[in-house]
Amino acid sequence: MIIGIDISSVCYQTGVSNYTLNVVRHLLRNDSKNQYKLFFSSLRQPLPPEIKEFSNHSNVTLYHFRLPPTLLQIMWNQLRLLPIELFIGRCDIFHTSDWTQPPTLRAKTIATIHDLTPFLYPQWHHQKVIKAHKNKMKWASKKCAHFICVSQNTQKDLLKLFPSIRPEKTSIVYEAAENKYGQFIKLSTSIQQKKKEIIKKQYGLDNFVLAQGTREPRKNLDRLVQAFINFKNKYPKSTVELAISGKYGWGKDITNPPSFVKILGFIPEKDMVALHASAICLAYPSLYEGFGLPLVKSLKVGTPIITSDVSSMPEIVNKSAILVDPTSVTQITNALEKILHSQKLRQKLRQEGIVQSQKFTWTKTATQTLKVYNQVINLSKI
Repeated sequence: MIIGIDISSVCYQTGVSNYTLNVVRHLLRNDSKNQYKLFFSSLRQPLPPEIKEFSNHSNVTLYHFRLPPTLLQIMWNQLRLLPIELFIGRCDIFHTSDWTQPPTLRAKTIATIHDLTPFLYPQWHHQKVIKAHKNKMKWASKKCAHFICVSQNTQKDLLKLFPSIRPEKTSIVYEAAENKYGQFIKLSTSIQQKKKEIIKKQYGLDNFVLAQGTREPRKNLDRLVQAFINFKNKYPKSTVELAISGKYGWGKDITNPPSFVKILGFIPEKDMVALHASAICLAYPSLYEGFGLPLVKSLKVGTPIITSDVSSMPEIVNKSAILVDPTSVTQITNALEKILHSQKLRQKLRQEGIVQSQKFTWTKTATQTLKVYNQVINLSKI
């Protein structure tokens, strides 16, 4: 089987980038039988070093183009010009990113659906993003042989928004956190502590609650900051800070935060393990998530979690986190108070979180993804 995959998203260091990189990495580690053709295109972004490493596999061919994503969106999503085979040659399967849906000559297409917020909450997105996703899904709903959904909630949303898609053409394949997160808690206590101290010193932190993700409206940071201010007003002697990591996306940003709210900005992946592990807890009261990768990162290192009781988040954490109504500043404040004042509760959530995290591994993700590829090919032969 010849498998084509669009890996163009890898260079942007987003959740979709992380997914694409790790799915391909683990497919290649576990599958030497099939041939892989990897499509990468960006006008300005260089080829990431992680992608260059893929070429070391004998069953991989890398196709590097310098066409901008906007042009591909117009060419493929709108005009339906130039099938993917004209770029990478013959393939049996082509697995698309979340941005474009290229036409094919013969290849069966598979699309991963990360979330459907451009349709559900268009107010959270630029018009350019909404248009691209509408154009993509217009064709994907007609042409895709199968859809991989990163959660049950995402699958439910997909089938509701696009009733023409038959349920049997969808599969739930969870994302995961990289192995290094799970390996952290296997280190000796002294080594863990040393790594935590280094990262806290590097970012000027001591006792802190972590918020992680691109700073954009759906991350609900304004309510989280207000809840933290409420907590500090009630407990003025508390030394706990709120550390917000993640690059600015769009929309109203946090302006003039109080001294106990630190905007860390973009954090490189190499620092993320120790950062999650150093936090007293992760506060992730997002208004909507297709999956919620920071949740699994914190679960893996045993960091307690406060998160929302909506969309996919209860599904990912199960009973190993405190769930809140993300629209209620009072509930977020109460959750912070509860978790910060009870070491017994934090230890309970830590233990339950580590157990829950074992449901999510990239090896499992890659194995289930390859199963979908084979299923689509086998059905096409009937």
